[in-house]
Amino acid sequence: MICAICGELAATHLRAGNITAVRISETNFRYRFTLVIYRDTESGVQVGNGSFNFGDGRIVGGRQALINNSLNGFRETALANFTSVVVIEFEHTFLNEGDFIVSYSEGNRNQNIINLGGGASGTIPFHIETFMKISSRFSNNTPQLTVPPLDRACIGSQFFHNSGAFDIDGDSLAYRIVTPQQGRGVDANFYLPVNDATVSNLREDGGSPARFQIDPFDGTLVWDAAQFVGEYSIAFIVEEWRKSEITGEAELIGYVTRDMQIIAVTCENDRPELVLPADTCISALSEIQVVVTGRDVNDDQVFIEAFGGSFQVNTSPASFLALPDLVDDRSFRDQPAQSLFTWQTSLSHIRDQPYEVVFKVTDRPADRSQNPLTDFKSLSIKVVAPAPTGLTGDISGQNAIQLEWDNYFAASLNPVMQIYRRIDSFEFNPINCNVGIPANSGYELIDEVPIDQRNYLDDNDVMSGVNYCYRLVASFPLPNGGTSYASQEFCLKNNTDVPNMVNASVQETDQSAGEIYTRWTAPLEINELLFPSPYRYELFRQTGLTGNANRTLIASTFDTVFVDTGLNTQDETYNYFVRFFDADDNLIDSAATASTPRLSSTPEILAVNLSWQSNVPWSNSIQSSPYHYIYRNRTDLNAQDEDTFVLIDSVNVLTSGQRYIDDGRFNSRPLNGELVYCYFVTTQGSYGNPQILSPLLNDSQISCAQPEDNSPPEDPEIDLPDNIIAIEGPDGSVLNIINSPICELDNFSPCEQLEFSNTVNWTISNIDDVAFFNIYFSTSGMDNSYELVGTSTTTQFTHTGLPEIKGCYRITAVDGADNESQMTDPICFDNCPYYELPNTFTPNEDNVNDTFRAFDLDNGRCSRFVSSVEFKVFNRWGKEIFSYNTEQTTNPNYFIDWDGKDNDGKPLNAGTYYYTATVTFNTFDPEKRKQEFKNWVKIVK
Repeated sequence: MICAICGELAATHLRAGNITAVRISETNFRYRFTLVIYRDTESGVQVGNGSFNFGDGRIVGGRQALINNSLNGFRETALANFTSVVVIEFEHTFLNEGDFIVSYSEGNRNQNIINLGGGASGTIPFHIETFMKISSRFSNNTPQLTVPPLDRACIGSQFFHNSGAFDIDGDSLAYRIVTPQQGRGVDANFYLPVNDATVSNLREDGGSPARFQIDPFDGTLVWDAAQFVGEYSIAFIVEEWRKSEITGEAELIGYVTRDMQIIAVTCENDRPELVLPADTCISALSEIQVVVTGRDVNDDQVFIEAFGGSFQVNTSPASFLALPDLVDDRSFRDQPAQSLFTWQTSLSHIRDQPYEVVFKVTDRPADRSQNPLTDFKSLSIKVVAPAPTGLTGDISGQNAIQLEWDNYFAASLNPVMQIYRRIDSFEFNPINCNVGIPANSGYELIDEVPIDQRNYLDDNDVMSGVNYCYRLVASFPLPNGGTSYASQEFCLKNNTDVPNMVNASVQETDQSAGEIYTRWTAPLEINELLFPSPYRYELFRQTGLTGNANRTLIASTFDTVFVDTGLNTQDETYNYFVRFFDADDNLIDSAATASTPRLSSTPEILAVNLSWQSNVPWSNSIQSSPYHYIYRNRTDLNAQDEDTFVLIDSVNVLTSGQRYIDDGRFNSRPLNGELVYCYFVTTQGSYGNPQILSPLLNDSQISCAQPEDNSPPEDPEIDLPDNIIAIEGPDGSVLNIINSPICELDNFSPCEQLEFSNTVNWTISNIDDVAFFNIYFSTSGMDNSYELVGTSTTTQFTHTGLPEIKGCYRITAVDGADNESQMTDPICFDNCPYYELPNTFTPNEDNVNDTFRAFDLDNGRCSRFVSSVEFKVFNRWGKEIFSYNTEQTTNPNYFIDWDGKDNDGKPLNAGTYYYTATVTFNTFDPEKRKQEFKNWVKIVK
């Protein structure tokens, strides 16, 4: 219905398109391809001057060749406003399995596409492609796109589009935006996403930036919002995913690329609205009817359309008729307009993936010069296989149950019948989207049988005294897959003619003095004529949740209670069973084993994660008593009481499973990362047998854990003396400079001292929360240059072995959980430079005062921390006769050591000369960094 929504278009050639494929043979890899192209008819250029590449070496190029190789030539349908749609079909057989990219390329796109270079867009080729994985393991068809790829946007309003994608095979679909192409692997020139700031930067709500995205699950594309009138090209991919029968993982088996065009126009209009019911599930063979309402706040007429796979199925497709007359009225109607979606489903519609029905409403302003607006909404409908019926059964022998059921409705689709079992009844209503067996229901899959089998003997650990409940589910093969509704529950209690374990509960947790309370029932339904009472019981203990490791006879008794002592309940789990004897001491039978609950506690950030398990002949997931109870110590105000355990919470194991996270919600007191918390769990269970009292309560051992702590300790503070100097560092940060104590000494001894040390002190108010301190050092003081040089457990650190004093320190505190505080502000030590030159020397080669040398005496007048020296000598007439620069030599001599010769190496005469020396020091303080020396020097010979 493009004619209903397209305004005047001004362009020259190709606008939009996509390629889809359907497999048409089950004996070879033969496919029918459908190429759909939308073109601008105003240019007069015909579609077809391109090439169709099947991806296996076969390429059909040129209009005539395309016509000759097509099934029905070019089928072109004129639409409104200089637009037509061209449909071309080809058939092709692939000779081998593999991955193939099928594509169509043609020059060129229409002109004046704003986000494709504007007027230059007419020079950009048009390219679309479809990916196919062809395999003998499965048959596959590409997704089919049912909504046309041309749509209209209004300036300043959100734009919505949905391709109405449908997968014939029931594969999972996923959507993602891609860049339009001009060739295989070649992005279109000049392309800008429509939310690029130069294309649009405002949303409908006035915010920024613009939004352009696609819902990866339902395929609804949103552009919020167009800013300039004109045409825009975008592209997105519809992927199909299927669960691999080999790996069990979802694998990509194909995709279709849609290259589409959006025409943005000015609208003095408000968007219409669709009103739909919620997503739903229905049983196959039933009919669904949905009323869809289109409204418009401006009271404009509206036109409602529907797209999707439910209209494309071969058997019993859906209908969409206008109310109240139920006619196929494809016209605008007064709002609110209603249409009825009706679908009589069949068994062939069963699949795991829901059918997406895409509804679109378009308004028509009373002022025909105004442009219309649209709205999209999707309705998800899952067609579920009917529930199996007629499930019944009876006791078969001593430890087996015989089940029977009716023939299954959808046996022709070759599902398998799955048999689920649990202990005690679990009621739920298998309707709507409550499909299959609910999670955490306690049902376990015990077997699956061919669909033509109508009975099953359950001899899988069928135990005395247990009320067994069964349900059936039909499971359908790929690619459609799917699971039926569950059958009605059937329950049957086995005879209670042997003892039943009812308790294996930890009373004391210890590595050597642990205690476990055990209890069992008498054989409640035994034939006492055959097996006279009283009965003697032998209680056995085994190590582990299951198995017979370390089996030990621990009691022979006529009682049904025993406390087992002297155990390592802290580290071990134990399971128990009893054998029983009649009055004549004949062994009759034994009970099924029952283990103690085993609790695990795992630290998390300021929380403890608890999980527990047990292996018992009853069910610990029962609807009558669904809660397990969590007990913890340290519930007092200061969390110091380690011995008292208090109920802090309960867990509905039917909804949450046997796990719990203690995050401090009890009494709203957060857990302390410095403390160890201990827990035990009380489980509730039942045999579902009214002869055995329930709930059965059993305690786990005590399990302890210390929460992880992600809260850093408080920040330390550097001790700063009163005489600090704040200067700007090399990166603009503030450096706090202090004088090193060594600078206060009267001398450096020796003058060539090569190692120095700095001592830093700091404070922190809560040192109990600190495990140690990290000390970071930087020679430059730049923020990103600090490196860890040491640690300290006290609030002082001495940094030794330094080649100079200059450097900055920052301190952090680290707690026992390795959380680190913020760094302190830097404290910096600066070099204390000094340089002094003589005024007389005697270059007479007697090795005494032979050179003009900066002072190097072992006193406070040592030359130190020099970076460079530039030295020049002049005669009395001001002529430079000697110069030396340490930066111009590979082995700089900061003491100068001038030998009294000129630049040519000739000795100077005795007399008075003049010099300048520019000395640069290695300091933070810029005022101390450079010093100029000007003086006279006398050469004495």
